[in-house]
Amino acid sequence: MMEKAYRPQEDIVTLMMQFEQEVKVAPELPDAGTRLLRARLVFEEALEFVRSCGCTVTMSGSSGDGPAVIDGIQVVLDPNGTPDFTEYVDGCIDQLVVTYGALCAAGVKAQSAWDEVQRSNMSKAWPHCSVCDAVLVRGDGEELVHPEDGGAHGGNWNTVLRVHKREDGKFIKAPTYSPANLKRVIEEQIEEAHSPASV
Repeated sequence: MMEKAYRPQEDIVTLMMQFEQEVKVAPELPDAGTRLLRARLVFEEALEFVRSCGCTVTMSGSSGDGPAVIDGIQVVLDPNGTPDFTEYVDGCIDQLVVTYGALCAAGVKAQSAWDEVQRSNMSKAWPHCSVCDAVLVRGDGEELVHPEDGGAHGGNWNTVLRVHKREDGKFIKAPTYSPANLKRVIEEQIEEAHSPASV
């Protein structure tokens, strides 16, 4: 049996077209009604996933079981909740559906945005020398260089990525970290959508 190609965004475009939902051809913020609908869908599916984990949502101070996720909202284990693996998987997939739908409603192609976020996330790891474990630094451009000038180890070293953590387990971003430039990705997609070759 041949496996079907994994094309989630294309599948969601097909779904949205079938149900007569607007799919923009170029990146553009959707109207207020669409934004509200998309926000509600994403929030609903996120909450269903939280429940599938046997967890619940509380306000900070009401249970004291951990740090706030955002704006005083905590996600904590629900003493009456029961994790459900099937619902867990369903929750993950439903979140992908509504997230890809939100991107399609805004005319954003996920792949290039994903690639940029992945690049940024990977830059959080600390680059070390494979020979002496020294932390590498950024050169004049984007390249990583050994902190010892003059061809350290005769140039016979590679980059090894390592994770640095605080005592509480939180990751520490590398000094070579670079944030995702999604503004550039969106501008490139707008330019591509309006180029004569794509019209």
